[in-house]
Amino acid sequence: MKNSEFLPVIDAGKCIGCGLCVKLCPTQALALVDDRPSIANPAACDYHGLCQDMCPTGAVSLTFELVW
Repeated sequence: MKNSEFLPVIDAGKCIGCGLCVKLCPTQALALVDDRPSIANPAACDYHGLCQDMCPTGAVSLTFELVW
């Protein structure tokens, strides 16, 4: 299992529950729970970044930048 500090953070105060991050997640790490996104499968998260890039309210943030 991955360390939780390496997972996206979802700000509940900014989230409008649109589900776009869940739809765009290429690894299905996210799921809607009670109409809010949740990291349902942390081991699947590959830190792709679409969730952060496409969130219309900026509610999703990656906690650090990967440098290749």
